[in-house]
Amino acid sequence: MPTLVRDLEIVPDEWTLVDSGAVPDPLPERAILPFEEWLERRAVLRAGRTGTWVEGDVEAEAVGPHAANLPLIAVHFPAFADGRGLSLGALLRTRYGFDGELRAYGDILPDLAQYLHRSGFDAFVLADRRSAEVAIASVGSITDHYQASVRQPVPAFRRR
Repeated sequence: MPTLVRDLEIVPDEWTLVDSGAVPDPLPERAILPFEEWLERRAVLRAGRTGTWVEGDVEAEAVGPHAANLPLIAVHFPAFADGRGLSLGALLRTRYGFDGELRAYGDILPDLAQYLHRSGFDAFVLADRRSAEVAIASVGSITDHYQASVRQPVPAFRRR
């Protein structure tokens, strides 16, 4: 069973991820729709009850202008080594001011948790074989980073 970590705590998932081409009618109470489906239906969707998901390679300019209307944006990471979703998350937070839940799912390894956290993600889903406890612990394993991030916009050399 996939494990959701939100704000560095294991929590039950209240949202239903809807696959492309499989949008049920009626929608679940809290649905995460493919971005194209969300765009088509946004005028009739209940505010605050429908999020969207995108692939990590989508351009931030496509999603960003709609971010204020979304309670949740989930970013799919197809492979552990594909870091494009990290850039997308950081841009949604910094350039577009997205303040809802930013969730990562897909091939998420515990090692990626710290990078997700620093890029502005506040939630991530680990597959059955992954350890949520290890992922949570890894976020705090390094306390001072040289580079700036979404969570610490001032680099270390400027903090001295």
